[in-house]
Parts: sequence; structure tokens; C-alpha cells
Amino acid sequence: MGNKWSAAAESVYVVRDEVSTDALTKSFQALLPTRHHPITRRRFTVLDTFDGRVRRAGACLTRGAVNGSSTVRWQPRGGGNLSLRLTQSIDFAWDLPDGPLQRALSSIIGPRRLLAQADAEEYGSELDVLDDLGKTIARLRIASGQARLPAAGGGWLTLPATVTLTGLRGYEDAYRRLVPVIESRPGVESCAEGRVGVMLRRVGAPVRGDLSSPSIDLAPTVRAEAGARQIHAALLDVLLITEPGVRANLDTEFLHDFRVTVRRTRSLLGQIKHVFPPDVVQHFATEFAWIGHLTGPPRDMDVLILALRERPGEFSVADLEPLTRFLTRVQQQEHDRLVSALDSVRYRRLTSDWKAFLERPITSEAAARNARARFSDVVSWRAWRLSRRLADSADTIDDHSTEERLHRVRIDAKKLRYLVDALPAFYNTDDLECILGSLKKLQRALGHLNDARVQEQRLLECGQALCAAGGPPNVALALGRLAEQSRHRREGLRAEAVERLARFCTERTRSACRRAFKRARPRKHTR
Repeated sequence: MGNKWSAAAESVYVVRDEVSTDALTKSFQALLPTRHHPITRRRFTVLDTFDGRVRRAGACLTRGAVNGSSTVRWQPRGGGNLSLRLTQSIDFAWDLPDGPLQRALSSIIGPRRLLAQADAEEYGSELDVLDDLGKTIARLRIASGQARLPAAGGGWLTLPATVTLTGLRGYEDAYRRLVPVIESRPGVESCAEGRVGVMLRRVGAPVRGDLSSPSIDLAPTVRAEAGARQIHAALLDVLLITEPGVRANLDTEFLHDFRVTVRRTRSLLGQIKHVFPPDVVQHFATEFAWIGHLTGPPRDMDVLILALRERPGEFSVADLEPLTRFLTRVQQQEHDRLVSALDSVRYRRLTSDWKAFLERPITSEAAARNARARFSDVVSWRAWRLSRRLADSADTIDDHSTEERLHRVRIDAKKLRYLVDALPAFYNTDDLECILGSLKKLQRALGHLNDARVQEQRLLECGQALCAAGGPPNVALALGRLAEQSRHRREGLRAEAVERLARFCTERTRSACRRAFKRARPRKHTR
């Protein structure tokens, strides 16, 4: 379903203020054989996830009120619009009835909550571009409107007019011929951010991307201490941005992003070696380990509840209700413990002290031996060591290796991934694609293996706690069956993880690692 929506080509253009959209529409009608449809003036609310997954997929999801009910409209890239009238609100994809809209949306936003991004009003014209036989081969949408931040009490702001050219499947050549025609019109400028991006920027709403790995633009000559500070500052920004969503428990991905950011910070503190003073590394590594440890139990419960949501057939409706209540109560208890830690003086001191350290001016006297070395050399040397360690593990690990051994491999793979993500622009694109492609598959297999282990343990613990609380015995038995299934799945995943490790350590990937990472060991910079 996801591929279907992203197949057609689309280009978006902004119209300069001095250009009349009516005149522009008439010029298109004079240049091209078209059929005109008015865009009826309507008001709606743009919905998206906190990290903009709908927008980044090139789609638009809106909700508009009609006669006491709401109409949800899905506009994917390339057309094929879907709409659905609902009497209840939707917060997640699973709130929609099963059908094409629910499946299309679920494949893009996953477990993220939908949030109101902007209230908007739109009107204009849509032109079907026709061939000699009168068949539609592309569509042109010329739209004007206004927007405001939802529930902010602010006034409406006029939006720049936009032109959207959408190609249709089977008519790709026609689309390519139309692009220069659109771009030849005076006052029409290409707009990479798309209609929704223009709207959000105009009203001042944040336009976020993927928070799992913040992108930092570092010069190849940047010194290690300066580069490390910039990367850690970007990670701290993600931590602080996601913290309110963690506190409010808006969706499971806020905690996931928060937890991953803490782990990245801890890992890079340890892996980008001899850049910060040892006492600084030790102190902040300890503090981030403390808060990271507290994110584990609530994240485990989130993963368990999501897994059970995907397997509703395991329980009857009568059994599902007490189980859901029980798991939700446990999840809330774990969440409350984490929020108490976030409210503590210790956590506030951690974030404020860390921010102050990262913003402190860099002195001419380096406090650590690699502080003034090239950042790319420091990171690459460590990445080379980790890639060699993974290669050595592949020679000794098989289907009978202990889980502890595989867990250590998983940690090494994560450390390498965090380092590679820190400096993607410093490596050859082909080498990077080879390394990351294989590394991601290895991480995924090891991650699924670990999830199955944790899930089995959590299911057994929940079953025991449910029995102790006097819960329905048949629900506890069902949890036991699910734990057994997790154990069997873990056995199959072990073989997959071993295979992925072997594939990561093929000569092709080893050569890519050697070319990318193997450099002279960084030496202390001398003036």
C-alpha cells in the first residue's frame, strides 16, 4: 500500500505575490488542453505526527467538520485521494475502521499520535491536462488560502499561492514535458518543502524531520572537541524537544526517541575518546546511565502493549478488557516513576550542567589528548576498531553461542552505527551505503532477538502478577502461551542474527570499512 501512494511524480511551486492566480490559471488554459474544476472554499485542520511523517511521505491528512461529523481526507503524493466521514475523533491510525485509509496511514505513521498542525482555508482551481483523445494525463492545482496555528487564538495569515503538478501512472513522459512549461511561467518558483511545508512555515509551526538521528553539517577540518560538542548539542536539543511528549505520554515514540537519544549520548561519550576531560566524561556518562536505566521498564511495557495490539486474535473480547486494564496500570506506574525522575533536581542539574559544558568556550589549551585532532580521524579510528571487533566475533559466534555473546555483538553494532551516523558526509557514498545497509540489517536482527527475549520475560512477569492480583486464570494462561511463542521466535531469530553477522563480515563490507575508516591513529595536536 505504501508503495502505491508514492509511485506518481509531483512537483510543487510557489507563486510570487505580484502574480494573479486567475491570470496564471488562464495562461495554463491557453497553453494546454485542460478541463477546469473549481476548488470549493473549505476549512480544515492539517494533521500530522510530531516528527512530520505524513509530510515527509509527500502526503497530506486533513480533518474538516461537516454537519456535526468530521471528514478525514487523505491526499497522498500523486493522487488517489481517500476520504472518510467519522463521528468520533482519531488520535492514532488504529482509531480508523479497517480499510484502505487505515492501512495507508498505518504504514506511514506507525504508533505515532496525530496532532493538529494548522487550521487552514483553501480555494482555487484544478485543471485536468488532456491528451489528443481527451484523456487526463496530468493534473494542475492552483490554490490560494490562509492558515493559523490551531487553538492559538491568533489571526489568519494569508498563504502564498501554490501550483502543484501531479503526474499520472503510465504518463511519465507527459509529466516530464509539462515541468518546463510550468517553470516557464513568470513568478512561479520551485518549492521543495511542498504545500504543507509552506503552510507550516508561514504560521510559524515547527517543521521537524526524523528525530532518531539528528543531522549535523560539519566541515572536514573541524577539530574533535568542537565537532563532538556540536553533535552532543544537537542530541541535547532532541532530548529537550521530546521530553514534554514523554511527560504527557502522548505516544510511545516520544519515549523511544528520548531513550535512543540518551543512549547515543552515552555511547558517543565513551566512543569519541580522549576529546573531553576524563572527569567530565565519567560524570556525565554516569548521569545519563541513570536516566537511561529509568527509561527501560516503561519502554518495555510500551513494546509489549503494541505487540499485543498487533495480535488481537489471541484473546477474546471478555479476556482482553481485564488484560488491557492491567497492562495499562503497570505501564502508568512505570511512566510515573520516570516522570518523577524528570521532575527531580538531579535531572534538571544534569541537563543544565551538560548544556553549560557544551556551550563553554573552547580554550587554546586542550584538556584531552585528542581534543585538537581532526574529528573525522578520531571517529574513524574508533569505527575501524569496532568493525574489526565485529569481524572477529563473526569468526567465533555460531547458533550455539550464548545470549551474552550476542548481546555484546549487539552493543558493538550500536556503537559503530552511532559513530557512522555522526559523520556521514565524511565518507565515500558507496562505501557508506555498503556499510550502513549491512549494519542496519545486523542491528535489526539483533534487535528483534533482544525484543523477543525481553517480551518473553515481561509476559511471564505480567502473568504472575495478574495471578497474584486475582485476575482471570485464562488470561494468565494466554500470556504464558504468548511467552512460549516469544521463546520459539527467539530461537529462530538467533540463527538469523548469526547469519546477518556473517554477511556483515563479508569481504565486500570489510573492504568498505577499511577504505572508510582505516587511517593513521590520531596523535596529540601540537601547535
